[in-house]
Order: sequence, then structure tokens, then C-alpha cells
Amino acid sequence: MRLRLFTVMCFVLVADARAQVPYGQQDIPSQRAGLMMSTLDFKFVGDAPSELVFAFTNPTYGVFYSRQEIFFSYTRGAQDLSGGDRLVLSDATMSGWAPVRPFKGDTPRKLDVFFPLGLNSDFRKIVRTKGSTEIDAFEYTVVAVGAGVGFGIETGAGYLSGYALPFFGIASRSFGNDTDTSAIVTANAEWLSRPFIGRFGVSVGYGYRWQKWYSDVGDITGDSFDYVGSKHTVRIGLSY
Repeated sequence: MRLRLFTVMCFVLVADARAQVPYGQQDIPSQRAGLMMSTLDFKFVGDAPSELVFAFTNPTYGVFYSRQEIFFSYTRGAQDLSGGDRLVLSDATMSGWAPVRPFKGDTPRKLDVFFPLGLNSDFRKIVRTKGSTEIDAFEYTVVAVGAGVGFGIETGAGYLSGYALPFFGIASRSFGNDTDTSAIVTANAEWLSRPFIGRFGVSVGYGYRWQKWYSDVGDITGDSFDYVGSKHTVRIGLSY
């Protein structure tokens, strides 16, 4: 299992994280944690041995933690196939970004427009179970960089923010020696309430993620093929 790149990027992002509040909003909590559910459409595209061919469409469930300009999540799900086979998917994502604010003034404004410069690391694995045999049908670690656009706006009861951020980077797989590539498009929206129970408030979020893994497994099968997937995620948690 090649988790080295993902682990290194996690340390880099955590070390650079700062517990900031939303820009110009000193009374809005800076951290949030909670539960999430994702619906996936993830599939193999191409010709390859049967154990590598799959389509995963079941939901996954997990947890998330975020603070200003950093996000971590882990989800897991399973899907039964015909013939008694079973797919188990594990998904971990760590991303961080630095906002560029060319329109920043001397005083905070209710509308904040920024351009995030991002760093993303994600790990996805699918294990296919056939009786007592387990086959790693998919296992990739991706490290990518990107740039996008985002906004934040004060509402009557809290703070609403969102951004769109595409990435492109390298993909390291668990089999073979080649380095592949991956393209990612993410979009997120989040609403944070003001604290209403001591220092605690509510966080509600939605995320969309499209990703394509460009794979060349000529050293294994003589074939080239891709994986492509999209994911819709709903998050709810506490902010503090």
C-alpha cells in the first residue's frame, strides 16, 4: 500500500494550518467537525483483466474535520456484486489552500472574493472480495496543485462561503513502477452559524468532486486505461 505521498502531504498541510476565523468575521467559529455522506459514480474505463473492471455506485459514510483553508475527510462504503463478489471502497482526502485577495481593503467587507491556490492529496482504494480471496482492484495516491475562485458573505445568522478549485497532479499506484496523472475538479459550499451553545455552532456543507485517473499499465498488462468518478457529498457537524 503506497500511503507515503499521502502521509507526507498530510504533515505538510497540517503544519501550515492556522486556526483562523472567516475573513473579517471574528465571531464565527474557526473549526468544524462532523459526519458526511457521499454518493459516488466511480468506474473503470478500458480493457483489462476482469478483477480490475468495476463500477461503484453505492453511498459511502465517514467523518470530516476542517479549519480555515484546510480540510480532511475519510469515508468508507461497500457494494455487493453478482456471484457473491463484494467491493469495499476507502477514500481519504486532505486539501489546503492559500487565498489571494486582490480586492482586500483596509476594513473587512461583508462580501469577500478570493482566489485560492490549492494543494490536494487523496488516497482511494477498492478491494474486491471473491470468496476468501481479496484483490486490490484499485489503489491510488494523488498529489495535485490547483487554482480557483471563491467567495464568503456574512448572513444574518452566520457566514456562507464557497469555492471552485480544479487540480492536476501525479498519481502513484500500488502496482507497477510508472507514475500516472490525475485531473480533479472540486466545488464546495458551507454555511457556519454563529455560536449559540457556548462556543459551539452548526456547520452544514455540500461538496462536488469529479476526478479522472489517467493510467498506463503497460508494464503489467500491456494496456492503457482510465478510471473516472464523480461524488456528491453532504456534511453536517459542529463548529467551534
